[in-house]
Amino acid sequence: MHSMVSQIGSATINAWRRLRPWVVVRTAVWIISCILFVVYQRSNPTSGSESVYPLKPITVIVPFNTGGESDAFARMIQHAAAEHKLLGQELVIQNIGGAGATIGSGRARKAAPDGYTMMILHEAMLTAQSSGKVSYGSESFEPIAATGKTRLIIAVRDDSPYQTLSEIMAAAAENPDQLVFAANLGAPVHYAGLILERQLPGSAFRYTQTGGGAQRFEAVVGGHADVSAFSLGEYIAFKAGGLRAIAISAPERDPRVPEILTAREQGFDFVHANMHFWWFPKGTDQAKIDRIAKLLEDCMKTEIVRNQLALRLSDPLILTGDEMQGELAERISEIQSVDSTSPDVLPNIPRIILAATGLCLVGMLFLRVLLFLETSRSSGRSDVINQDAPRGDWQSKTEIEDVEPPLSHKNKRKYWITVTKVAVLMVLYVLSLEYLPWDYRWLTMCFICLFGLVIGPRSTVFRRARPFPIFLDVVVLVPFWIYAVFQSGLHIELP
Repeated sequence: MHSMVSQIGSATINAWRRLRPWVVVRTAVWIISCILFVVYQRSNPTSGSESVYPLKPITVIVPFNTGGESDAFARMIQHAAAEHKLLGQELVIQNIGGAGATIGSGRARKAAPDGYTMMILHEAMLTAQSSGKVSYGSESFEPIAATGKTRLIIAVRDDSPYQTLSEIMAAAAENPDQLVFAANLGAPVHYAGLILERQLPGSAFRYTQTGGGAQRFEAVVGGHADVSAFSLGEYIAFKAGGLRAIAISAPERDPRVPEILTAREQGFDFVHANMHFWWFPKGTDQAKIDRIAKLLEDCMKTEIVRNQLALRLSDPLILTGDEMQGELAERISEIQSVDSTSPDVLPNIPRIILAATGLCLVGMLFLRVLLFLETSRSSGRSDVINQDAPRGDWQSKTEIEDVEPPLSHKNKRKYWITVTKVAVLMVLYVLSLEYLPWDYRWLTMCFICLFGLVIGPRSTVFRRARPFPIFLDVVVLVPFWIYAVFQSGLHIELP
């Protein structure tokens, strides 16, 4: 008996020793990946399997940096929902700023329509589509509700020679393209200037890209811009810093700031108000839309929200259903009635230079890597140099090893064909992420597979190793682990 146990133990040890370490590691990685995949799928049920909604926290994408008007409004709703236990789950705010809210809205558009990702965004999405910054608009989302209403203030710095809206518009007509209007190009403030231009034929501002309310305030009081538009709440906050209002976009004077003349009083039919629209990705179930609309209605009735809106000089208004659709259609019509493709726009030169420099560096690095790979596989040389080859006393072995033979005409042609294939493949991959409603993992698997077929099969690594197992590991495991780390671990939304 003892001898049999010893033989079994010895055989087991010998079998283990015969196993290659990389085989053990590879098997373990696959087992762990499969377990995590099953756990992830069970913890993220599909929308069709839910009988109670929501079953987990809901992410609210705010396509601006923290501290802005939209961010403050979203956090106000978050606080009211948690304080009064109106949802049963947490609302998680995720700020994804940049590019005039188009980065955040793009993430929201590509999110799964399962009711667990929504977005708060005013008509910036509508203006971005109209100006050509993005190819999508409200038709790519399911609108939930419109909340709050804040009037716009046209303002200049305290020592500006322009005392009224009439004076500054007359100057814009007398000297077109001379007065600088601080704006976030393609956003509602930009359209406020365009709508004013339409009211007085011949008038034209020169628009400069500045950003949010704080940046526009700095541009005006710093003398870099002559005029800009602010929400009523922003104006009250910035007024003490040297800002002076010359008009409000209300049908009549606001009792909270009765000293500010309306645009209509000065002869300009400019009536506008910002509202915060809430959006789900296209295809979200109507029952979930109705549930969140009810949540927003309940939050807007709470004392927490009403007090905060009063401090921000915003009306506690909420629109849902047909009323919201009518408001949305009216805003789309108003935005489309103006031409946002004005050539009189000052571009953001530093950002353009930075982007161009970065693209050049990436391109140089990319070409260098491809050149190295092509040289390594086309030279046909081995790692062992012929030791018997004659050489002079001045020529060391190291020097011979370091010499890279030049590419032949045939290999140069193959090199540029490979570069072209990789470039086309990269373009197709990026376009697929942008326009195809497919999961990031499957698109990336296809991309890695095709990329490997283009540059990998004849490389040194593939010649020295078993190509298929390595190829399978890279194609299948890499996209899933990247998705797990960024999406689940770091909470960075992927398509």
